[in-house]
Amino acid sequence: MTDLRTRLAAMTPEELALLEERLSAKLWERRWSKWKPYPWQVPPDEVPTLGWWLQLGGRGTGKTDGCARYMVAHVNGPPCDPRLKGGHRMAIVAPTQGDAVEACVNGPSGLKGHDPRVLLRTTAGGTFARWPNGAEAKLFGAHSPDDIERLRAGGNRCLVWMEEVAAQRRLKEAITHSEMGLRLGPNPHYIGSTTPKPRTEITELLRRTDVTTTRGRTRDATHLPQAQRDFLVAKYAGTRLEAQELDGILLEDIEGALWTRGGLDNARVGAAPPLASVVVAMDPAATSTDTADEMGIIVAGRGAAYIPDRNGFQRRHGYAIDDLSGRMPPIEAARRAIRAYHEHRADAIVAEVNNGGEWIGTVVRQVDPTVNYRTVTASRGKQTRAEPVAALTDQGSAHIVGSLPELEEQLVTWVPGDDSPDRLDAYVWALTDLMLAPAGNLAAVA
Repeated sequence: MTDLRTRLAAMTPEELALLEERLSAKLWERRWSKWKPYPWQVPPDEVPTLGWWLQLGGRGTGKTDGCARYMVAHVNGPPCDPRLKGGHRMAIVAPTQGDAVEACVNGPSGLKGHDPRVLLRTTAGGTFARWPNGAEAKLFGAHSPDDIERLRAGGNRCLVWMEEVAAQRRLKEAITHSEMGLRLGPNPHYIGSTTPKPRTEITELLRRTDVTTTRGRTRDATHLPQAQRDFLVAKYAGTRLEAQELDGILLEDIEGALWTRGGLDNARVGAAPPLASVVVAMDPAATSTDTADEMGIIVAGRGAAYIPDRNGFQRRHGYAIDDLSGRMPPIEAARRAIRAYHEHRADAIVAEVNNGGEWIGTVVRQVDPTVNYRTVTASRGKQTRAEPVAALTDQGSAHIVGSLPELEEQLVTWVPGDDSPDRLDAYVWALTDLMLAPAGNLAAVA
């Protein structure tokens, strides 16, 4: 050990840098040679230009692992553009940029897990995963309009990795703008990894002839402990969650659900028109200490103009603008709703107070006493409240602006008689307030 330290101390900075580079290369080669893929992690021999290799799989099936491996192999293959240092400029698009960092680069299944030489760097131009040879992958999110603007100006790329495709809030825009820049080299294309959900964009991808899919099931993911696989399969056996989340099956509309995917798509709009009224509707957890359940927070508005619905009736239409729901402490729920109230210049925060939900008003008033806050109390069953709101969608007078995937998933999967989820409940309260309740008498119809 002493002799080694003496030899290292005698080296020049250039010699030390060269030694580090060679040791890193050996470590990478050792890890690379030991990887044993599942069948669904093996990519097709060729992906067509602007086409996809899409991994559909249940939880723990190594979708991220397979895509990270593919990107590292791409970097170490023939250069897509010999004029560039490293020969490759790629992109990674995840639900958020933080997801791209955590899952796709730093995580155990990310790029660093396959090539420890990868460095994560943030500059004025963005956040990048970089290789010693100069190749790079720029990291993007697909959650906010700002994320989409960054993609619009994201530059030309030879490979785009779309991580958790079905969970990307602004998926359609993310595909559109990344596709515009996918034009570097002789064969620019996509790779994607996701647990499938019945989103329009996913359905459209699966219908394309230039999209190759591979599928994996959680029960077959032998890298997971057998006890964990047995637990998950036993707990969700025979349910929708087993098919979608464990077997990676794309499910279609559910019999008995009040909303359908096609109905939401037919009523979808790209942007809201001028609005005459806006509300922030909340369906809080039952108690101020309950963070196990989601708190529904939906922003919706009523249009200023009278527009015919599908039946020819002139009426003001409703627009679901944003979904801020999630699991959070009560103070954060109040702050999130109040922030939306001011940002959207809302007329009121509307909150359900059944089942002990009175606490939300106390917290809202403590944070901002200037907010116009009112309560609603459910005096009828959830199906009775939800049916007229679902009818608005069928009539073409209730619209989702852009894409709100978590809310949409709840709408198309809820069957009356089951416990209704909080995003759905908040959406129903919002549309009821804006379009169905007599002025000043919301509680009477609730």
